[in-house]
Amino acid sequence: MPFVVEVSTEEFFQSADYAALYARSGASAFQHPLWLQAFYRHLAPSRAARAVALVGRPGPGQPPSIVLPLIVRKLSGVTVLESADLGVSDYAAPVVDLDWWQMQGDHRSIRASLAAALPSHDLLRVKPIRDEHLPLWQALLPGSVRKLGFSAHATALAGPVERWREQALTESFARYLARKRKRFFKGDGARLVVIEGEQAIAAAIGRLAELREGRFEQDVIAAPAALAFYRTVAQSGAPADFARVYALEVGGEVIGYTFSVTERGRLHYLLIGCDYQAHGRHSPGLLLYDGMIADWINAGGQTFDFTIGDEPFKADFGTVPTALHTLTQASTLRGALALTALRWRERWRDGAAPTTTTAFAHRQTSGEDNG
Repeated sequence: MPFVVEVSTEEFFQSADYAALYARSGASAFQHPLWLQAFYRHLAPSRAARAVALVGRPGPGQPPSIVLPLIVRKLSGVTVLESADLGVSDYAAPVVDLDWWQMQGDHRSIRASLAAALPSHDLLRVKPIRDEHLPLWQALLPGSVRKLGFSAHATALAGPVERWREQALTESFARYLARKRKRFFKGDGARLVVIEGEQAIAAAIGRLAELREGRFEQDVIAAPAALAFYRTVAQSGAPADFARVYALEVGGEVIGYTFSVTERGRLHYLLIGCDYQAHGRHSPGLLLYDGMIADWINAGGQTFDFTIGDEPFKADFGTVPTALHTLTQASTLRGALALTALRWRERWRDGAAPTTTTAFAHRQTSGEDNG
């Protein structure tokens, strides 16, 4: 049967077909049905972006074997077809039935069918792409690949937590962190908890956003649509064990929150908000990371992913960097000119301010703080 490609709307990501394909794929948490449903509901309309679900099937009426979550929008008169990112999705991955893919002898016809179904655009852009997802993107879509100027960072976990700390942390940092834990958890009611319940989660995300005000330039969560997006993911994801909101408490007061999503044994830390003015002496950021890692190990987690950005504190937790890439293809002269301008701007940025490249390129929502 011929490979069939259709262009669908955001409603497809609410379907059982998509949920089943995602479960068979090697896609990341940022292609999870709940993530994309909230993305297309809140973020895409706020940025004048139209949802494009490229759905490939082995034959008419067959379950999908490939889905590419994309958006189309206008930027300075240029029509850009891009991955569902908009500054919040750390990893772009195609959603592919890997068993089916490995049985296909010739991928060229699949690639040609996908290319023919792409909506009209000047510039195709897919980012950020992890190393393990790059070969699939290159097999599915045309374009050239460039390495981004920042990486992702994650630490492999091994239980119990004492064993992980011994293997992953330097001796000096482990001692420092142990002193912080000992002093803080002597306090009245000091504890780390996972927030439960829709109303409590909504309030926690709102307070997290308030604690970030003025701390991070161009903080995405400051936009109402982004706040609604994160709140929706947190509320819908908690019962499905996809999203977790942690709170650090002492003396009956919450002094810090984090927001994370999980997928196949991997916890992706995304947002933090702490009351550093009143409780900075406790280093609430470090205590949150350490406590989250301990909790995730106890839950059987295999990886703690600090996601994108090269903030130095991540190395203190024994992380290993992973390169990130972008795939681009100009389809028109207008797109070629825009791509040239984009690359010149990247070169200038990297050369003019190498120490702040990651802060500029990062979605600027994780807001990691080392103390």
